Amino acid sequence: MNVYACSDIHGQYSLFRQMLDGISFSDDDFLYILGDVIDRGPGSIPMLQDIMGRENIICIMGNHELMMYTEYRLPGKESYWLHSSNGGRATQKDFEKLSAAEQEQTLDFIESMALQIDLEVDGTRYLLSHSDFIRERDSVLFRDVDYRVAFDTVWNSPWRMWEYVTKRKYSKDGRFHVIGHVPVQYVQENPVKTNAYIDKKHKIINIDLGCARIGNQGHVDGHSLCCMNLTAYSNGAGTDAFTYYS
Repeated sequence: MNVYACSDIHGQYSLFRQMLDGISFSDDDFLYILGDVIDRGPGSIPMLQDIMGRENIICIMGNHELMMYTEYRLPGKESYWLHSSNGGRATQKDFEKLSAAEQEQTLDFIESMALQIDLEVDGTRYLLSHSDFIRERDSVLFRDVDYRVAFDTVWNSPWRMWEYVTKRKYSKDGRFHVIGHVPVQYVQENPVKTNAYIDKKHKIINIDLGCARIGNQGHVDGHSLCCMNLTAYSNGAGTDAFTYYS
């Protein structure tokens, strides 16, 4: 059995399927997706439906899932989902082709997502989240916290100056934090733009390789879908624990 993590697939369903084939994903394995399954790419709804049908794939809430949920379930709040920069309109178009029952089932699925998952793999303790995390808590469900707490957890980042969280928060926590949200290509201190970004000092591992831009405007070499084998990393595999699909 292997435990994997990936992040920020953004509707690239064919690439997701390629990744599952590449790691020979089986019923004995587990995969944690660190949010932003949807928007920008062409296959958001099929991928959501695929994930919903699997017991061994767990999806953590990202800011794009929160925006979609807010649009439909919290109409009194600004969702930002349909702003052109967020790529929600393609998802909206396919979502609204679903039956009313399927729409409710999908929104219920998003509502059931965790904001962070505390996980021990072969003696190494990880905290998986989309980006920020709630201090001194283990696994936390979206439905169990105030909306503003959820908003900050999925939006704040060590690499977004307008929604900033200090790296010291991660290092003080003590667990290894596997996150996404900001592609490694935008991490200024990152010398390698084609691999996962590993900050051992602050115990942060960023596995967002910007695959949403593949085939779209702004695509550059290095944009890919990154899969981290947490089991292998816990057992000393280092950079060999990461595989890339483009």
